Amino acid sequence: MQFLSRPREVPDDSPAADIEWQYEDDLLQEQLDQALARIDQLEKSAKAGEHEHGQLRRRLDRLERQLGTLMAARTAERDDLPGAEHGEHQALARRYRTLVEQRLLNFARRYAERCDRVMDRPERERGYRLMGLLSQQLFTDDLKSSREIVRRLHLPESDGHIENALTTLRGHCSELAAEIHRAGLHHSWDTICTPGVALEPARQEQWPSCDEGAPVLFVMAPGYIVNGRSYCLQYVYTSL
Repeated sequence: MQFLSRPREVPDDSPAADIEWQYEDDLLQEQLDQALARIDQLEKSAKAGEHEHGQLRRRLDRLERQLGTLMAARTAERDDLPGAEHGEHQALARRYRTLVEQRLLNFARRYAERCDRVMDRPERERGYRLMGLLSQQLFTDDLKSSREIVRRLHLPESDGHIENALTTLRGHCSELAAEIHRAGLHHSWDTICTPGVALEPARQEQWPSCDEGAPVLFVMAPGYIVNGRSYCLQYVYTSL
């Protein structure tokens, strides 16, 4: 038994056709407005989350510095325990690791395909290769200008976006270097690496997506050494 009759077709020149088209337009506009409102809400949430993350990171840095000072005050008479300077360097080591894992990685992922020095490498390695080249230029006592770094990396010199992004990244590294020097104690960057040999657990750590048992191919970020003690191991690339 058929309870519903077939829908009646509306002629194109009928007034009802205009009504149907207007209804569809209104419905699409409503869906578009809802989507735009959702996008705006997500953008605001992302900005708020980024701001909160920054605040928590700064608070953690302050707490670590305070902890280092407290440890020094309680162990001032002992030579076998870390002092305030070591507490400072522990906090700075965490900042260094975050800088590598976030800002260097993001830059390398974004611009690896624009870097002539890595284009002869397998596609899966290019971003990590650029990270390694960036590390060589940014974590050094002889920090060059952004324009000179662009030139050394063989990135397009006419692209202002790349130079601006690198200037921002260089600023973070320069600020970190200044605080490292203010903290005192002798520090150095461990860049020594022999490609093709097994990973050295005392000095090196494979990038999370790499195989720990595979031979080391290159350094992605140097180790951070203070008074002969490793505060951050080298990040090395083995194979995926």
